[in-house]
Amino acid sequence: MQLIKAIFIGLIMIGLTVLSIFFIWLAPVGAAYSAKIMCSAIFVNGLTSSRARAEDVLADNSPLLSLITTNVDLRNQTVSAHAFGFRKRIAVYRPNLGCTLANDQAHITQLRNSTPIIRQVPQKSLLTTSLPGNVDRRALNNILFDVMDEPDVRPERRTRAVLILHQGKVVAERYAEGISAQTPLPGWSMTKSVWNAVLGRMRNEGMMPDVTTPVLINEWQAQTNDPRALITYDDLLRMRSGLEFDESYWNPLSDVVQMLFVEPAAAGFAVSMELENTPGEVFSYSSGATNILSAAVRNLSGSRSTYLIRPTDLLFRPLGIENAVIETDPDGYFIPSSFMHATARDWAKIGQLFLQDGVWDGTRLLPEGWVKYSTRPADNDPNGIYGAHWWLELPGGRDEDGNPRTDVAKIPQDAFFALGHDGQSMTVIPSKELVVVRLGVTRKSEAFSLRKFISDISAVFPDMPDEAIGETIDGDNSANAPAEDAAPKN
Repeated sequence: MQLIKAIFIGLIMIGLTVLSIFFIWLAPVGAAYSAKIMCSAIFVNGLTSSRARAEDVLADNSPLLSLITTNVDLRNQTVSAHAFGFRKRIAVYRPNLGCTLANDQAHITQLRNSTPIIRQVPQKSLLTTSLPGNVDRRALNNILFDVMDEPDVRPERRTRAVLILHQGKVVAERYAEGISAQTPLPGWSMTKSVWNAVLGRMRNEGMMPDVTTPVLINEWQAQTNDPRALITYDDLLRMRSGLEFDESYWNPLSDVVQMLFVEPAAAGFAVSMELENTPGEVFSYSSGATNILSAAVRNLSGSRSTYLIRPTDLLFRPLGIENAVIETDPDGYFIPSSFMHATARDWAKIGQLFLQDGVWDGTRLLPEGWVKYSTRPADNDPNGIYGAHWWLELPGGRDEDGNPRTDVAKIPQDAFFALGHDGQSMTVIPSKELVVVRLGVTRKSEAFSLRKFISDISAVFPDMPDEAIGETIDGDNSANAPAEDAAPKN
């Protein structure tokens, strides 16, 4: 009898411990994640609330998220979430800035009152054209059908958009049901590569020092002999800051999850990290590094209002990117590590800008040599897989010893990539004059092989003559109707 009683008490204690862990540590993250992701999916991406919750929040995700209750206020453009009435979090939508987590109604009012007025960006549509005669149309259509298809009865791939630019023109694009060429979609960590472009624009306009200069972070410079004050822009762009940071998305207590969904100041949280390695020596992928660069841009911009229009005025406006938004943390700092939304065509414009060596419509937007700098590894790691906020290889291309594998699908050696959570990708292949964008909600790695997809696409298109690579394009599409192969298809 005593044994049964002891087991019963033990089970109660275990249950209470599990509940405590859920309400103290997991519920705040789950509520914040649910509110933020649903808010962006509904008010930025234009999805229905039921689809936003079913796909963007719950599909192939932690089952604990099903315990979070969400409430959508279409009139006030907010989403609130809580766990059985506790640990409530709110996300609020603002024009030009997307969705931001807020504490309460007073905070919502404060955020809305600080929303900048941004002049409308004139539209500059991409040109569309038919496939070149030397491209196998049937083979390409089969590849596109496969990427949009679901291999099993239960959806797991969930590709929402795929687009191909060839020589700067749209030659093919496909969209899932309810998604169109006008639908902004999240890029997650693809945003890091866009922030590279923002820094490049600032450098080109004389707003930022050379990348070998120590980054301007007030907290570091204010402390005597703080070793972090030696961290350069280059160290952060190449993910070699030496700062400790846990990038584990599976762990709700990791630095990256806490930074994105719990901490009120993402940049401030990243800035507070301590050194664990000498800056510049060890590669360690960190979303915190990008948000430190966000703080640096804020410090270089003078006023908050100037800072909040930097991406639009410096990058989106000259490219004719109308509806893209980079979202902020509750403290008003951009979160360029993770939270940008843009249409597939607008994501492709970023890739095309880099394919054209930073020149657009005959105007140099990025400094000469910036693209080369961004797409080569660090000097002390010549075989590295990462450049400056651009990936140089896809995951899975090397064995445990770091040697290239011979048993995987081949990709052109000059390709470089912007990659994001849930299967987002933007691939630039200069030798083929290709930019390939794929967006979706793919949380199981076995549901989609980006390596095979890019390998198959690149095999269909022939190599371009060296003299043709990187020629600039004209962004005006007013006199060009979509070609048959390039027409948007749902």
